[in-house]
Amino acid sequence: MKVTTETAGTREVLLTIEPDPQDVQRALQKAARQISRRRPLPGYRPGRAPYGLVERVFGREAILSEALNDMAPNLYREAVEQASIEPFEQGQLELESGDPVVLKVNIPLVPLVALGDYKVLRIDPEPEVSITEEQIDQHVERVRRRQAQYRTVNRPVQLDDQIVASITGTSDGEIVIDDEDAILDMQDVLEPPGFAEALLGMSQGETREFSLAYPEGFDNESLAGKNVSFSVTVKTVREVDLPEVNDDLAKAAGDYETMAEMREDIAVQLKQRLEREAQGREANAAIEALVAQSSVDYPKAAADREVDIALDSRRVRVRQAGFDFERYLQMIGSTEQELREELRPQAERTLVRGLVLAEFARAEELGVDTDELAGGMSRVAAAYGDSLSEARERLEDGRVVLSIHSQLLTRKAVLHLTDMLTGRATLVEETQGEDEPGDVESAGDEDGQAEEGQSDSGPAHDDGETKTTEQEGPAREVTDVQASSEEE
Repeated sequence: MKVTTETAGTREVLLTIEPDPQDVQRALQKAARQISRRRPLPGYRPGRAPYGLVERVFGREAILSEALNDMAPNLYREAVEQASIEPFEQGQLELESGDPVVLKVNIPLVPLVALGDYKVLRIDPEPEVSITEEQIDQHVERVRRRQAQYRTVNRPVQLDDQIVASITGTSDGEIVIDDEDAILDMQDVLEPPGFAEALLGMSQGETREFSLAYPEGFDNESLAGKNVSFSVTVKTVREVDLPEVNDDLAKAAGDYETMAEMREDIAVQLKQRLEREAQGREANAAIEALVAQSSVDYPKAAADREVDIALDSRRVRVRQAGFDFERYLQMIGSTEQELREELRPQAERTLVRGLVLAEFARAEELGVDTDELAGGMSRVAAAYGDSLSEARERLEDGRVVLSIHSQLLTRKAVLHLTDMLTGRATLVEETQGEDEPGDVESAGDEDGQAEEGQSDSGPAHDDGETKTTEQEGPAREVTDVQASSEEE
């Protein structure tokens, strides 16, 4: 068999395959027998008709198609071995010529990553987190609003009121907001900026129209950067009666006896969250530093697969929000193909970060042992609660286990990289070197526990950004300290 190779694109090759004529002839004979066995010809037992007769009745093209289907797996495998390439995914053989038989196949190759001298990289560590009384006061105020009493009033809307309103928003002729019974707390933090102020002074039954622009970085991508024309009709105005900040508020908010105890718990949870956010910023800085000096080549097929993942993720989020995906596309004024191209830049950044981290893990000889994998699988199972059968079914899927392994390895790589670039890894090594011989084993145990603790709350890779996993706080109302970071 003759195989020639030519470059078809970045990390993509085109193989031209010319099988040995003798092998092709044997395959044609076999294919003819198979065809005549399925469709016996008059006067001959199944599979016994002469080749020439089978060719006259069914045509050489049908026999060749049957023969190539049988030959394809071995032809492809031998061609890949002869070309000494490592495919990213299997290519599709195409018939270039039937006589002589010539096949062509486009094959994307596995990405190629060169990290460079990453050991000289450094980033500035995040400063130590400190909590101010003002920050605690802000969270106490949120608790007050949840414990507030509301009563309907017959007067114009004022700041700090709560209203029920019908809201319609249009942009470029498309309805982007349609909420018949929106409940709004009239505070200046409402988005888009200026929305609360635009409603001040309105009375029940009154309709007001105005236009405002959403910030470019707004969380809802379908609204980010858009100028929206609003039509708002106030249905109900409610006055808010906030409770006093005292021990009674603390008792009503959760398992507290005093306001001092609640403030102390808020401070603890807030510090934990801010520390995790700081870890996330460090991790992102470390990854970006490594990516910036690395060289990464990948085939288009790898980017397309990442776009597929991003699009599937968007579909899930749209369904969770209660929208039909086709309706969502109409709302944002886009086709699925246009959305794919919009998602591509971020998808490619996600791909590059993942490839670089995977290569870093290999270079540093990082791995996931059986205990760590078992722990990761246990956490996944716990997420299913009482649905044990569903959890068991998921964990029996090899792809799920591989995904868990990949996530654990990525997390470990991110932690290791961050410690290396901030200099913490060097400090740990120096501290260990100063231990007395008799303390070496116990010091290693402590380090192992510290690393395990970091993994529980440290950064994890997802959709292109390094995220931090949230730890659950006490079952109290003020546990929203963690969830309220977007409000600050």
